[in-house]
Formats: sequence, C-alpha cells, structure tokens
Amino acid sequence: MVNNKMQCRYLKWFISSFFISFALMRLTGMAANHPVSIIIFIVGFYVLSVLNGDNVQSRIQKRDTLIAAILGVIFCGLTLAARYGTITGALTSGLFCAIVLSATSIGLFLMYFFFSIWFLQAAGGLHIAERIESSRRLGLFAFVLCILCWFAYFLYEYPGVMTPDSVNQFAQVIGAYELSNHHSIVHTALIGFFYRIGFSLTQDAHFGLALYTLAQMFFMAFVVAYVVKTLQKAGVKPFLILMAILFYALTPYNGIYAVTMWKDVPFAGCFTLFLAALMRFLLCGKDAGVPLVPKLGRKEYVSIVLPYVFAGVMLCLLRTNGWYAFLASLPFILYVYRKSWKVMVPVHGIILLLVLLVKYPVMQIYDIKQADFVESLSIPIQQIARVAAYGEKMSDEQAAFVKNIMDMDKAAEAYRPDVSDGIKNLIRESGMDYLESHKGDFFRHWLLLGFAHPKTYLDAFVEQTIGFWYPDTAYEVGLADGIYPNDFGLKWRPLLRGNAVVKVREILFKLHTLIPLYGMLWSMGFMLWVLILTIALSIRGKLAANALVGIPLLFLMLTLIVATPVATEFRYAYALFFGMPLFLTAPFVRGRNEA
Repeated sequence: MVNNKMQCRYLKWFISSFFISFALMRLTGMAANHPVSIIIFIVGFYVLSVLNGDNVQSRIQKRDTLIAAILGVIFCGLTLAARYGTITGALTSGLFCAIVLSATSIGLFLMYFFFSIWFLQAAGGLHIAERIESSRRLGLFAFVLCILCWFAYFLYEYPGVMTPDSVNQFAQVIGAYELSNHHSIVHTALIGFFYRIGFSLTQDAHFGLALYTLAQMFFMAFVVAYVVKTLQKAGVKPFLILMAILFYALTPYNGIYAVTMWKDVPFAGCFTLFLAALMRFLLCGKDAGVPLVPKLGRKEYVSIVLPYVFAGVMLCLLRTNGWYAFLASLPFILYVYRKSWKVMVPVHGIILLLVLLVKYPVMQIYDIKQADFVESLSIPIQQIARVAAYGEKMSDEQAAFVKNIMDMDKAAEAYRPDVSDGIKNLIRESGMDYLESHKGDFFRHWLLLGFAHPKTYLDAFVEQTIGFWYPDTAYEVGLADGIYPNDFGLKWRPLLRGNAVVKVREILFKLHTLIPLYGMLWSMGFMLWVLILTIALSIRGKLAANALVGIPLLFLMLTLIVATPVATEFRYAYALFFGMPLFLTAPFVRGRNEA
C-alpha cells in the first residue's frame, strides 16, 4: 500500500516535471535534444519532491493553495500573452498550435503555482522587522548621501535634463505657448515659480531652471529621508534600511531622474510619500484585529496627516492616472480603516476637496486647456489602427467610420506597435471633430472590430503595453542628456565634463544589461510581479492594512496597462521603483498593538 502511494507520488512529480520542462523549452526556444533539458527536468523533479514532502505540506495553510492558484493563473496568463508567438514557433497547424499552447499552459501554471507555494512558505517565515533601536540621524544621513551622489548628475546635466516635454512647459512659463494641462499645469507652475526666482536674481534663464532642478533634488531626498524614518518606526533591521538608502543614492536612474524636468519625477516622490504616510497609519496600532488610527496629537498631524494630504493632492494633480489610482484605492483605504472613520473620512475629504477645486473651478477661471479626448484612447485607437494598417476585413459601416476619424491610406505609415502618438496625430489632422461628436459610435465599432479580429487586438495590446507587465522586455532607461534643441535659447551647459565622465555615465547605464539580479531592479514587469507577490503575502497573513501599502501602486500600474501611450516608458512607472522599499517591507511590519 505504501509502495503504491509512493509510486503515485513519483508519477505525479514526473508528469508535473515533464510539463514544466516542456513549457520552459518552448518559452526559451530550447531544442528538445538539448542536454540542459535533462537538468531542468531533474531539478524540477527534485524541487517538486521537496515541496510535496510531509515537512512542507504540514506548514501549508488552507489559503496558500488558493492564493498560489490565483498567482499561477495571473503569471501564466501574462507569460502566454507575451510569448505565445515564441511558444508556437514555426507551427502552422491550428491543431498543433492548440496542443502546444495547452501543454505549455499546464507547465507554466504548475511552475508558477509551486513557486508561489514556496514563496509564501519562505517569505512567511522571514522576520525583517524587529524593535531594534537605530540611529535617529539615519534619515539625515540618507538625505545628505542622496544629495551628494545626485549632485554629480546635476553638475553634468546643468541646468537639468530637458526633453521636448520640458521645453514645452518652459515655453508656457515664459508665455510663448498657451497654458495647457497636457503636461500638468501644477508641475508647470512649480517650474515657473523657481525659474522666476532664479531669473529675477541673475537674469539668467539657465540659473532659474537650475534652481528648479535643485528644489526637485531636495524634495526627492526629503522623501527618501521620510521613507527611512518610516522604516525605522516599523522596526526594520538597520542593515536593510542601509540597503534601501544605498539603492536610492547609488542606482543611476534615481540620480538622473532627480535632475530631469518631468512631472513623473515629483509624482513618484509624492506617491512614495503617500505610501510612507499610509504605512505610518498602519503603525499606529490595531484593535480587535482591525487597523485603528487612535486620536492623533499635534506631532502626528505634522508627521503623518500633513504629508499624507499634501502627497495625496499632488499625486492626483501631477498625473491624471494618479487621480484614477487614488480614487480606485479610496474605497479600500476607508474600508480597512473603517473603525477610524472620524480621522480618515475628513482627511480624504480634504484631499478630494482640494483636488476638485484645482481641477475644475481654478482651471476654468484661468482657462487652462485640457488634454483632448484622443489622448485617453491610446489602446483602442492602436487596436483599430492595426486592423486598418494590416488591411484586415471591415464591414462597410466600420470602414466608413474609421475613414471619418483617420486617413486610412496613411494608417500603415503612421502606425507603430509600441507608440500611439503617430495614430493620435493622424486623427488630430482631420478626425477630431467627428470623434468628439461620435464617442458612442467609436466604442461600438471598437468593440465589434474586436470581436471580428481578436488576435489583432491582442497583438496590438501586448505590443503597446508589454514593458509594464512582463519582466523579459528590453528598453532604455535614463539616456536623455542635456537640453534638447529648442527655439528659446536654452542650451546644455555641463559644469562637469570630459571623456572620462561620459564613459562612466555610459557604463553606469549599461551595467544592468550585464549583471544578473541587478538587472531586475530596472525591470518594470519584474517589479510589478514582486508587488503582486507582496500584496498576496499580506493577504495570506490576513494583514489588510499591510496589503493596502501596495494597492495604490497596483492601481497605478493598471492605469498604465489600459491607457499607456508608450509600451516601455520607464518614467511612467518610476513610482513603482521609488516606493519599492515600502511595499517590500510592508508584509512584515506590525502595528503598535501587534508587536
């Protein structure tokens, strides 16, 4: 009887290992006779035998299997969507493609399922938060170190990195262009505020812009210090806090973004400040298993509520998707802290009131031009454009509608799978008025075309968004230098120069493509998967307030996935990286009454 039971186990592990090996071989393009395939099979068999052993099985909680199954479906689905072309390879038979995709799906699901089981077990036993007293000056140290490390980028990029978006905002500041909220009027106002101070003192436009760059650097360093102090309050081990400080100070993209005039940079800082304050609410304590924010004193209003309100308002105003992420997170925040409604409802009411006041009355009074309708349709118009560009079949009614919003003869030339600007500009040439007055017809035809061409729609979606949700995607980060050509007399004036400096910069921004593991710190898709895993870990421990620290970031990434204009724009997801130390440690911290 025992032997039969063991034989069944071995057979189960053998079959599972076979499917996992098959999936990995299809995913990597490995030949069936490659000797490494045997190693993969043996390693898979061994890992499965360990995970299915009595020692591990006895520690698996009831909810672990359900959580692992959900994670397995998510990660398997993302992998298939990203690499189904590689998986099917040169196969042309529909039947063979279906068989290969099915077998690969089984293998991928099993691989991710068992990995999730292992992760929940391993991470669930970690203890990174202990009530250890660490230096009170660690926040100040983090602030100073970041400024010192980032200052080299400031000297090299003086007065700051300005791409066409930044130049457009500068033109609004000096009155050359009309005011527009396309690039966030609040961010434009901030640039203008510091620019005018600097220009009034020196009559030098470059110094005025440099003053804004310095202010941005100091703000981002302040956020780092606030994060560090939050981690200290959470009792995170000093060694891990030091690692977080080094990540902020030494990772090249943090340095170059600190001196780049994009709204995405202060947006990432405000988003991280918001998450850190949210973690501080968690640290206030619990009552009967429900997160509770006790009556706050003056100190807490200054150290928690004020940063939380400021960050909440700014993240809603600096990027439109920040506003959507905040609104989507709000019901979860209010539900988790339902026992503290006397504190949380007024706090979030103030944020909403201030945001709505700026978004509507203030912008209407100053006649701020808003982004046009087509700007929010990046994914749908890319899908329709792909159908038109590839000459796929449309009904007469559908073809007539598409012709009314874009010149179909130019669609093939304007369509780029990873960027929607070409198609948006094509629509702006002749079809904006028609699109604005036929919004309902647009969504109806978009839906019907999707039913007729599901593979084309899927391909368009994947190529437009893949960088945000799949780890194995190549893209460039932080390569913008100096000030782009413009008509306003602005020029790049590096104070730190030389071939050696250029070479060091080049090496710094290539190392992630050469060094294993380190490269993952540059991957938006990988970081999203890690975020999902940390939220799952908090849910496994029934720690709703801990999961809440990562929820706004998850919604932020979802807004990018459904509406991004560019497939692999790192700056759009920069908040995910700047807030990383918070969501990585969130599952392990406890409230005051839980320690």
